[in-house]
Amino acid sequence: MPPKPSVRGEYIETETGNKISRRASVLGPRHIILAGKCVIQQDVVIHGDLVRPPQPKAPPTQSDPKSSSSSSTTTTQDQTSIHLGRYVFISPGCTLHPPSRLTTIPNSDPGGGSPRQVMTYFMLRISDYVYIGPNTHVRAAEIRSNVWIGANCTIGNMVMIKDNVKILDGTVLPANTIWAGGTVIAGRPGRVIGEIGEGWAAGSSGSGGGGGGSTVDEGVGVKSRERWAAVGNKR
Repeated sequence: MPPKPSVRGEYIETETGNKISRRASVLGPRHIILAGKCVIQQDVVIHGDLVRPPQPKAPPTQSDPKSSSSSSTTTTQDQTSIHLGRYVFISPGCTLHPPSRLTTIPNSDPGGGSPRQVMTYFMLRISDYVYIGPNTHVRAAEIRSNVWIGANCTIGNMVMIKDNVKILDGTVLPANTIWAGGTVIAGRPGRVIGEIGEGWAAGSSGSGGGGGGSTVDEGVGVKSRERWAAVGNKR
């Protein structure tokens, strides 16, 4: 009797406890850092292939032995495209894209000429205890800890989100914006509609960053709910 074929699991588990779906598209894995306990579900696309090219460095001098070690550390940081902290949950259909900026550099042609523009990519850094809902596109520069992002959201280029932030479903954050911590954000374009109540971050840390329905009442203080009821739902 022939042996039964082995059935592969849905997820690949790494030594640090990360679980990555076999149906996820992880491009440029050597430019992606996972701190541990991260979950990447199916149909997720992570663009680690979009990386900043290495910058030319001056050769280290013999009188300064520390310069060689610092140069190697800087090169490693430049080559990192996406950095995920611990307990980051990425739902199905999400896209993680490193932020970019159009940079003008002088023309190196000896005959002269006009300067040219090149696309420079920077690191997308996501801290600990972050939940990203289904079908959300992230192109931020930094997302701090204890952040809950709902479904069908768009996080624009070079956006910075501070700690303890809840972003409701369908929110669009414009590019180059900075969002303060302890707030609830919703709308197209996004705006602050409330404040996070005390103890919300502690509860989200244990459950992976929220994960419940996208209602304004969850984790919002009483005064914020009254203010939200006064202005009405303008999403």
